Amino acid sequence: MPIKRSYAVQGDACATAHAMELLGDRWTYPVLRELMLAPKRFAELEASLRGVTPAVLTARLRQLEAAGLVRRTALPAPARVTVYAVTQWAAELRPVFESLGRWALRSPVRDVDGCGLTPDAIAQSMLTMAPPLTMDPPLYVELRLADMRVNRDAERYIYRLHWADRLSIERDRAPDAAVTISGDSTTWAGVLYDGIDLSSMEVGGERAAAQRLVAAFAGVLEDAGAVAR
Repeated sequence: MPIKRSYAVQGDACATAHAMELLGDRWTYPVLRELMLAPKRFAELEASLRGVTPAVLTARLRQLEAAGLVRRTALPAPARVTVYAVTQWAAELRPVFESLGRWALRSPVRDVDGCGLTPDAIAQSMLTMAPPLTMDPPLYVELRLADMRVNRDAERYIYRLHWADRLSIERDRAPDAAVTISGDSTTWAGVLYDGIDLSSMEVGGERAAAQRLVAAFAGVLEDAGAVAR
């Protein structure tokens, strides 16, 4: 196997080139995406990254640790399990990834027919695509999403969504939520972006609040992709 030589070793001092070295390997972005909102166990990461093998995931996590982007930590009692988390430095990539996501929507070769999104991926997508709206009154929503494409009993992730001046989403319960929306993460992406009826999700509480949330995303993908190439 040829030795991978860095741009710096070749005499290139460009910081952006170094950034692409850190982020350009296969599986690097999906791993970081799945850790941006909260730490995860190895098994959770493996289940979230369709197509990755345990050996490849182990190697990628080691590389990301060595690069200062991921750290291992232990959850407090009673869990006491090892999890992976992004470092503070890696967390600063969030707006960069959001800009890249919006840019990639205009790709002439992007083909996602038959594809879907994990719970954390659709949460990140919502943060990326949320229009600059002020919600009055503010929206308080609890999302309960699972990736059911392979396993109908897949682990469900819970998100606290608050939208006043801007949208924020955190991995946590939302005891003050006006509405709870539950179901498959890919189906939820279809509700937001493809006109799938809200009835395909379980909605508890103020249905009007869920409808306001869905309405805010109407047409956002088309608008983002309509910029002249």
